[in-house]
Amino acid sequence: MKAVRAGKPGKVEIADFPDPILQEGEVILAPLACGVCSTDIKLVRKGADNTGYALGHELAGVVVETSPQSGWKVGQRVVAAPYLPCGICYYCLHHQPTLCTNLYDVSFLPGGLAERVRAPRDLTRRGLLEIPSGLSPEVAALAEPVGCTVKGIEDSGLRPGDSVLVIGDGPMGMMSAAVARAYGAYPVMVAGMLPHRLAVAEQYYADVVVNVTHEELRPIVDRNTAGRGVDVVMVAVSSAEALASGMACVRPGGMVNAFAGVPKGTTVDLDMRTLHYQQIHLTGSFGTTPEYMAKALNLFVSDRVPIAPLVTGRFQFDAVVDAIAYAAEREGLKAVVLF
Repeated sequence: MKAVRAGKPGKVEIADFPDPILQEGEVILAPLACGVCSTDIKLVRKGADNTGYALGHELAGVVVETSPQSGWKVGQRVVAAPYLPCGICYYCLHHQPTLCTNLYDVSFLPGGLAERVRAPRDLTRRGLLEIPSGLSPEVAALAEPVGCTVKGIEDSGLRPGDSVLVIGDGPMGMMSAAVARAYGAYPVMVAGMLPHRLAVAEQYYADVVVNVTHEELRPIVDRNTAGRGVDVVMVAVSSAEALASGMACVRPGGMVNAFAGVPKGTTVDLDMRTLHYQQIHLTGSFGTTPEYMAKALNLFVSDRVPIAPLVTGRFQFDAVVDAIAYAAEREGLKAVVLF
């Protein structure tokens, strides 16, 4: 079968992979849609020596083979969690599942950008979610990234009526704003640099948008929060400067969530006096679980999160190289590969 992998740095390869072999308690999926994520872009830029894995972890598919005791039937449409907390380690037992010491032991293989995908037994049992009737595969595939933002919003302790600032106008920033609004935040502000993305934010996801290339952020925050600063800041940009901006815009006693992944060694200057006397809360949020993905699907079905406007690039599997280039060059918002 064909699958997509990272090859030499900056190169994408469509290569021959072994056909997956069904084992007891498992299912084989035929992908219907797979989102292209910034993690895929990073892997392509870095290059990969391990040729046994395919790119893609935002997967919606249909069951095409199933074994006894799997609990699934051929023809059922599902989304698949890309990894699975074990449920029994120290962190799982302390309700911090994405810190699980065994988090990546179970995942679908070889990856979502493949003609066939095998879901191991434990993933089949705990990590597959049926796609609700009427929900398109390209939207359902985004249950994984939206599940990450649901976790981020919940980790931030957001309450109805809280003001929220999302720093970052990329797909994850938009999703964070959408979920914050669905959870009752007001106003929701999105700060970014690309006019075409901020236009989408203004139409669908935000009450206030700020183009930081020619607008100063803090005065606009003050005008919309009676001068206090925002209750919650979601930093959805991979930079120390963005986090510093978030710290400068949060109210005393507010929460700043370092939501975006950053390169190893990234540091930020921290005014300990401000942190102490203004009682600022600083956290990070990483990953998702099947439970958060289920919440994402419910937000889609209830129309509380209008996710379809984020899908601005649709590509067939044989044009996957174009899909990855589209995402890397930030031409639109979200690229999805359709099968």
